[in-house]
Amino acid sequence: MRKNTRSIWVSLAVTLALFASACSGGSSSDSGGSTDEGTGGGEASGELSGNVRVWTHQNDAFNSGLQDLATAFETANPGVSIEFETFDYDTYIQTLQTSLPAGTEADVLQVFGSWTCSYADNLATVPEDVLTKAKAEEIFFGAAIDGYTCGDSLYGMPQEYNIEYGATLINESMAAEAGIDPAAGWADWDAFIADTAKMSVGGQGDMTRAGYMFTSSDAIPYTFYSMIVQQGGSYLAEDGSAFTIDTPEGKAALEQMMAFVDADLVDPVLYNDLNNWVGDCFFEETCATGLVGPWVIADYAGDFPEVAEVTSYVALPSLGADPSFVADSGWGLTVSAGSEVQDAAWAFVEFVTLDEANAITWNTGAGTLPALKANATGANADALVADFPHFAAFLPLLEHGQYVGDLPDRDLVWYDITYEHILQVLQGNESIADGLANMEREANETIG
Repeated sequence: MRKNTRSIWVSLAVTLALFASACSGGSSSDSGGSTDEGTGGGEASGELSGNVRVWTHQNDAFNSGLQDLATAFETANPGVSIEFETFDYDTYIQTLQTSLPAGTEADVLQVFGSWTCSYADNLATVPEDVLTKAKAEEIFFGAAIDGYTCGDSLYGMPQEYNIEYGATLINESMAAEAGIDPAAGWADWDAFIADTAKMSVGGQGDMTRAGYMFTSSDAIPYTFYSMIVQQGGSYLAEDGSAFTIDTPEGKAALEQMMAFVDADLVDPVLYNDLNNWVGDCFFEETCATGLVGPWVIADYAGDFPEVAEVTSYVALPSLGADPSFVADSGWGLTVSAGSEVQDAAWAFVEFVTLDEANAITWNTGAGTLPALKANATGANADALVADFPHFAAFLPLLEHGQYVGDLPDRDLVWYDITYEHILQVLQGNESIADGLANMEREANETIG
């Protein structure tokens, strides 16, 4: 989230497919059509009316896909008009924070799932005839839908699966030179260290190529908290009342991360968020592997096509028997509690997110992984991988993702507490014991 530069590939030409979906009601056998459990799947009623205002953040690929879907929805529902207004990312956050309490927000609001509960007082719950909470948990991946679930209520629907952990970038040419077969993967962290050490050049203080760059502000927290849950541990009490970071599982996670540095896979002084950021170092070929979400390929491929050609992702080992990892809930759609056109607003959200064909069309245009379980396998998944081959390593992992949790201040815990302290530990400026104790104390201070 800190390196928020997801300028992804432009939307594909899919208007004809969207119109066909709209005219047929957009329903699929798995999630389409109205059911007793509440999944409308984009059924066009022909009775809806009103002007639906939609707010989004500025992302050409995201918004182009939404506009195509809006055009198809308007064709199926001639009494409804969809009006978009976009904001740059920082302005959008500020606008949401000021407009929601004042009641001046749009009808449909695009939000990052991990923000949803902080805005829940001003959002409408999803009508049960659109989607029940139980059905949502059945058709969406847990890490994607859980951010839109606050207490026992559902407040929106995800469009994408946001993932920053589970697989690493690898430069296939560098791997081949080191005698490594990326397709073979790694059975455990010892095997991973042995291979990636072969691709490092230099040691602490004079490293010119990192074997594994995992010391950025997203990679460090995702690694640390994923390794905790992989051991069966938890870093947040079930009721959200306390952080539990200074634990045996937290210690083992931090020791494993320290082992990467001790093996000279990376120099955390030379490689971090300020110097040799993971996307920069990977595509400038000063790191051989790097931990960052799959969006980074599209972000850099235009400027570094030769590197992109020899880039793939390989699944990472687990620290325990459980292959789980933590993930934020990605971008999706909610409806304002103050909207005067809620029926039309929810019908549009339903059309965009619940219809499998519409959802995968948007994912393909936006270059994002699917939030719907049905779109992670079968023909839709095959088509997505055909356009984005690097997604192949991630699709089998999605079922193992766990939502990071309803953190009181996610960015403060992630960046100012976890990243900063663990980076200090890895750089040798703070002991593991002090780092764990300080993280737990400071994280708990964020709970009011």
